[in-house]
Amino acid sequence: MYHQMVRRKVEATFGHLNRHDFEPVVAGFAPAIQHSFAGEHALGGTRHTQASARQWYERLFRLFPEARFTVRDMVIAGLPGDTRIAIQFTVENGAYRNDVAQFIRLRWGRITEIALYEDTGKLIQWLMGLQQRGISEAGAAPIVD
Repeated sequence: MYHQMVRRKVEATFGHLNRHDFEPVVAGFAPAIQHSFAGEHALGGTRHTQASARQWYERLFRLFPEARFTVRDMVIAGLPGDTRIAIQFTVENGAYRNDVAQFIRLRWGRITEIALYEDTGKLIQWLMGLQQRGISEAGAAPIVD
């Protein structure tokens, strides 16, 4: 029963992201979080506060204004005091398509850790193309704190 509730919450979260409404996502973060995205690029790095995670989502949707996320698979383990979630999803934005593995840790309903792993070669190539089209933020340093 608990895992079904978590699954519905994760699916609702992806629904928010598909509407580019990330505030409910950020509101679900614990005050101290570890939000990391693999690689050295504009979306890379690790953030530890809701404020810096919010900045990351703002940048994500500026760089990927048509982003759509499709959950392919999800595994949930643990109890409310320590729940682990593994999600495989696809992100698409126009001609861009990439597969992502995401790992989340919940403690009593709050997200304490998120780690995202995407084919960074594809991502960096996309970001370089954005830079060549004059979108300088695509080449910005990662948002970290």
